[in-house]
Amino acid sequence: MEVLELWRKNLERTKSERTTTSYMRHVNCFIKTLGIEQEEELLNLPPSQIFNYIDKASLGPSSLLANLSALKHFLRFLVRREFISRERFADLEQAIEEAREEINSKKDPVYPKALTREEVEKIFSAVKGNRYEKIYSLFLYSGIRLGEYEKLTKDSFYLDKSGILWIKLKPHMTKRKKGRIAPVLGPTKDETIEATERILKWIENYEENFSVKRGVLQVYTDRLSKRLDIPFSVHSFRHTYITNLVNSGFPVEVVKEFAGHASVKTTIETYYKFSQHRAETLVRNFLQMI
Repeated sequence: MEVLELWRKNLERTKSERTTTSYMRHVNCFIKTLGIEQEEELLNLPPSQIFNYIDKASLGPSSLLANLSALKHFLRFLVRREFISRERFADLEQAIEEAREEINSKKDPVYPKALTREEVEKIFSAVKGNRYEKIYSLFLYSGIRLGEYEKLTKDSFYLDKSGILWIKLKPHMTKRKKGRIAPVLGPTKDETIEATERILKWIENYEENFSVKRGVLQVYTDRLSKRLDIPFSVHSFRHTYITNLVNSGFPVEVVKEFAGHASVKTTIETYYKFSQHRAETLVRNFLQMI
């Protein structure tokens, strides 16, 4: 179909290769499940077909939600290129949101797990002195994604006058093609200073200390996870970094920007769960300032 090919080219210009492949697969699954063969059928899709797809597809909740997200992106492309009207898009978008609510009502929420202090110490004890100590430190203290890490160079880092080390992520390096800067931060001031000093030293020989293929890093991490009996992945360091920001009292809009989330809603719903300990700490800190 011509519109699918145009959308694919748009994705290649604006998204990563991985995202492009994933989105195309999701929308093609939708088309195949409903038996849509003509482009005209796709452009005149009634909202009822969204629910028809949910009933027909033999997929789990997470896969269905991923398909609906890709479909919504595709429909937004169609309305911007005037293949469908804004009224039709609004009706289809409403059907997608209602379908999402229906799926989520049956799906237990799964929140990302931050590593505990004991788990972090155990992991770094196991990698002390080798390249992975340096690589894991970079993930833990910057919160960058694996895809962003792959595009980093020595020039991506800069130290400001106050001693804060920043990582500059240009638009082509990020998941959402939006540039941002991320500070190297730990859960405490002392740990931040120590981490900054170590990373500054390591990036002097960036290729030697940090260059590793994505697959090799993931396989090593998976094996280490099993050996230590700690369920973690490279992405766990990102969750830990963001959780540390939240626990340190950073405002949600700041955490959103440092993390590179698409919206504040993502940051709030994923990380800002109430914690009695965090609440008490913030109150004590506030009272010390008075």
